[in-house]
Amino acid sequence: MEMVVIGLFWVLALRVLIGKPRTGLSIFFASIPFGALAVIPTNLTGGLTLTPTPIIALLIGARLLLNPQDRQALAGIALSKNGTVYLAAFWLVACAATLLMPRIFEGQVTIFPVRSAEMIVEELLHPTTQNFSQLTYLSISVFAVFCFIRLTHKHYQLADLLGPIRVGALVTVATGAIDYASNFVNLSAALDPFRTASYALLTTNEVFGNKRTVGLMPEASSYGSVCVFFLSLLYFLRLAVHKDRLGYAKNMALVFALLLMALLSTSSAAIVCVGVFLVLVVVDWLWSDVHLHKAPLTRSALLWACVLSVAVLYLSFQPRLLDELTEIFNHMVVYKKESQSYEERTLWTTVSLQALQDTYGLGVGVGGTRTSSFLAALFSNTGVLGGLLFMAFLLKALLGRSHHDRSTMLRSVQRGLFFAFLPPFANLLMVGTSTDFGLALAYLLGIKLGLMARHPARASGPVPAPLLQGAR
Repeated sequence: MEMVVIGLFWVLALRVLIGKPRTGLSIFFASIPFGALAVIPTNLTGGLTLTPTPIIALLIGARLLLNPQDRQALAGIALSKNGTVYLAAFWLVACAATLLMPRIFEGQVTIFPVRSAEMIVEELLHPTTQNFSQLTYLSISVFAVFCFIRLTHKHYQLADLLGPIRVGALVTVATGAIDYASNFVNLSAALDPFRTASYALLTTNEVFGNKRTVGLMPEASSYGSVCVFFLSLLYFLRLAVHKDRLGYAKNMALVFALLLMALLSTSSAAIVCVGVFLVLVVVDWLWSDVHLHKAPLTRSALLWACVLSVAVLYLSFQPRLLDELTEIFNHMVVYKKESQSYEERTLWTTVSLQALQDTYGLGVGVGGTRTSSFLAALFSNTGVLGGLLFMAFLLKALLGRSHHDRSTMLRSVQRGLFFAFLPPFANLLMVGTSTDFGLALAYLLGIKLGLMARHPARASGPVPAPLLQGAR
């Protein structure tokens, strides 16, 4: 059965090369929830797990590289003043640090190696295969940003760029629901062929006797992060993703389903990010409806008020359920600092930051040490210079102004992309163990930078029709 699953993946991968671009993006998003699947048997890769999403991203890039015009455009994008030049410089620094630092400081710096959490003990810095594998994943994410910018440049409709998001969200909900159903029905025969990664798979962990929902990801926190990503994208880009009232209703149903699945993962990071999401929902509503439309109360506000009222009313008649939810929240968030996992993760970060100091701010190379925070991984792996270059890229991508005066839709999309970035990035800050910022955020940043380049803030004249067509 495992070979059938792998064969099906490669059939879909072929569609990325020969099918329509929108089909490729749909397969890209649908592959994100399959983080526990090795698409090449690990006995053929020396134990290295190659998951679906990086392979699909490479095939999207390969399709662009086959076109001479796209190759030239990608080179120009890497050196663009819109911010990608900082990303390109960051990648060069990361490569230099990975090739040199583990050898220059070999045996002189204490680190935690990047491998299964159950095997982690302190070691002295030395070159490992993790340097190569982690740098490869980071390189794919950087390249993916350039590719998604190019796709946006090629006058695709917003529906082509954003519509496939719904496919990935639907697959995320479906895989989570099947995993949740495995609590009541034996579904191991259906799930095991998709769980073939060589690293540790924490699929049976429980909280207060209830199995954590992991979908087809390696662990609950990674599944929760996928839910948060799609939840943010679907809600804040809802006006661009749906085409009619029925589409809007389906979109909002998926939003609520993703919200439920994120909570069922019982990941502390996912719970915190859901809180961040809800705060941003209020901010977005105040900005869109109150500030722009001068409307103190709208149908959307009434809808949310009704939903919250029903939820509060239901919980008030279910004191046992409310007590259980409160206990879970206290265990996963309020008293998280008292847990063994929190102490372990804090130790990873402390040792890694000390390694940054011991290397005089040069870093230990990508994959050189394990941390529990993306920022700590960024600076400890690539050094102070690499960290500052990436942060410069991030600020340029997020804060750059690129709306078109006559396009309400483009302004809405730009604002939506900014808001959609914040919850998954907050999740990355809390649980990121490596320098790789991930292909999900690569897509989001690529689309935002691509729209900036196509419609600079000083542009004038009508917005090109092909971009707005189908995005109502």
